[in-house]
Amino acid sequence: MFARNQNTRIYYELGGREDGPPLLLLRGLTRTIQHWGPLLDDLGADFRTIAIDNRGVGHSDKPFGIYSTATMADDAAAVLEHAGIAGAAVFGISLGGAIAQQFALRHPQRVRRLVLGCTRASGKDGPPPKLSTVLTLLSGLWLPEARALERTTPLVLSPEFLREHPEIVGEWQQLAERFPTRRRALIGQLGAVLRHDTRARLGTIAAPTLVISGDADRLIDVACSHALAAVIPGARLELLPGAGHDIPAERPREIAALLREFCL
Repeated sequence: MFARNQNTRIYYELGGREDGPPLLLLRGLTRTIQHWGPLLDDLGADFRTIAIDNRGVGHSDKPFGIYSTATMADDAAAVLEHAGIAGAAVFGISLGGAIAQQFALRHPQRVRRLVLGCTRASGKDGPPPKLSTVLTLLSGLWLPEARALERTTPLVLSPEFLREHPEIVGEWQQLAERFPTRRRALIGQLGAVLRHDTRARLGTIAAPTLVISGDADRLIDVACSHALAAVIPGARLELLPGAGHDIPAERPREIAALLREFCL
């Protein structure tokens, strides 16, 4: 189904239990609904899931220009409005976590619980990324997407997980063939990441908040999660030992258990 915000169509899927508490799911940079993998079905056993293709990816429109996390939060609000859902627990990972922060700030009446995964309040939080990391992330601007995924996957998954599950690179490459990322959309989403800054307003979030991070995250340092939990009133911090950045892919059972314990 499609909602519309600022003449941009946003694709979303409803799943899980029709009578379950609503759970809004927001994925990260260039990720589609399909990247939730088995976690989506697992959560559907207890929740009414609302999964979104952010603007720029999947079936959603891919407008020109630099995006913002504020606009993408309004996209998510348009989805809930279109689906007839007044409020939901919200789980955002990485860029999705930045969008979730803005969602809680711009649409507080719609947020019942807030879960922020491997994300940050601003690019100025935590240690600055290495130049090699930045260049690897930007490789999608000039390399074929399949080759770019070979380079970027080690940034978002722990070495241990990749050794045990090398097939995930091929699975993500197959998804990229089905849902290729246009260069303009990558630039738009990267712009949203770089412009995101909620540091001055996070203290106003009233929704019960859980912050989750892998303590081996190479992309967004775990210090950023500590900073989020310190400034959001009453926030709780959960660290996953040895996990990298993409915790839905690496630790789906642990994430599902945390979401059930916190949101049900």
